[in-house]
Amino acid sequence: MIGGGRLVAGAPEGDRFAALDGLRGLAAVIVVIYHALLASAWGNGFQVVLGGGVPDSPLVGIVANTPVRYLVMGPEAVIVFFVLSGFVLTWPMLGGRGLDLWSYYPRRILRLWLPSAAAMVLAMVLILVTAQRPEDAPSMWGRTYSFPTLSAGDVLNSFFLLTGDTKLNNPLWTLRWELLFSLLLPVAFLLVVRIRRRHGLWLLVPGLAVAVGNAFSVPALTYGAVFLAGGVVAVMLRQDAGPRSAVANGAMALGGLLLIGVPDAVRVLLPAIPAPVRAGTQGLVVVGAALIVLALTRRSLLSRLLGSAPLRFLGRISFSLYLVHVPILIAAVHVAPGTPHRALLIAIPVAFVVAWIFMRVVEQPSARFSRTVGRRVSVFVAGLEADRDALPGRVGLQDR
Repeated sequence: MIGGGRLVAGAPEGDRFAALDGLRGLAAVIVVIYHALLASAWGNGFQVVLGGGVPDSPLVGIVANTPVRYLVMGPEAVIVFFVLSGFVLTWPMLGGRGLDLWSYYPRRILRLWLPSAAAMVLAMVLILVTAQRPEDAPSMWGRTYSFPTLSAGDVLNSFFLLTGDTKLNNPLWTLRWELLFSLLLPVAFLLVVRIRRRHGLWLLVPGLAVAVGNAFSVPALTYGAVFLAGGVVAVMLRQDAGPRSAVANGAMALGGLLLIGVPDAVRVLLPAIPAPVRAGTQGLVVVGAALIVLALTRRSLLSRLLGSAPLRFLGRISFSLYLVHVPILIAAVHVAPGTPHRALLIAIPVAFVVAWIFMRVVEQPSARFSRTVGRRVSVFVAGLEADRDALPGRVGLQDR
């Protein structure tokens, strides 16, 4: 999930979900490569091709129109993050673990907001120290997220995760949807908890919602329904639905990967299809991501690979990496405007190092602090309820 936290920490399932940590790490790496490409001199041509245009160089054509595209599927990797979030947040509740809302809400809000605010501060510092000039960026995307000055309004507005502007650190727009789903988690649970059979059809429902939202530009459907797909996956796993053999799970993961590539295949092979229909194929990305997550919760060669130590390490730093990498990439371009590609190649490993430091210095302390606040709020409210029940003349249910 984008919002940090190890998928296996504290869970009796432990190793069973190790591959999901690896999946999260792999998705974060893909997002970094995607944004590095957008920041490069090939970024404009790449976006033109994704919009249906003709490649302006053989390299761009190879990256955009062949299976190499899987290495730079940044938006699709974000969909994977969202599905993982929906899965991880609903999984404990489906297992009978109660949800203490008094503890959950402050814990979850702080868990997302504190690292996001720290990442925004980092972005502002880099903007100020690199003296950014948008015209020096080699791509339109890089120019859009380069800022020569910071106004007081920009600074203040950046810290309102739900209603503010995340332009100073672009990836943080996804945290808005993560927080909204977190706030609506009880509703999402009520929507998926009644699923008993026909799981495959239920998995198509969020895919269809995303297809409609994408075709008609309704962000709430485009992004909100993705989290529900993760909830459906959690139901399927709790009810032991779907294939059980290692070979079948591997085939399911491969099928999910192919579904994620359908929109690009349609763009390349069927360019005459109307734009709304092409946009609607994004719903298959959600279904594909959900199938991959489900497959990786069970034993297979792929789950063992993604559960390896290096990929699990990437999973541990993935949230921090996601938060800090874009300001570092943009800053690198402005530090060495004459050699932006060399600067980006250096910036990528720097981003991983900074992400590890950020995880240790910001993310992990934020997680501990948020848990502490959540517990204290819960205890405080329980104390108030106990005092209220102890008032003279008050009759408890047990006395009736």
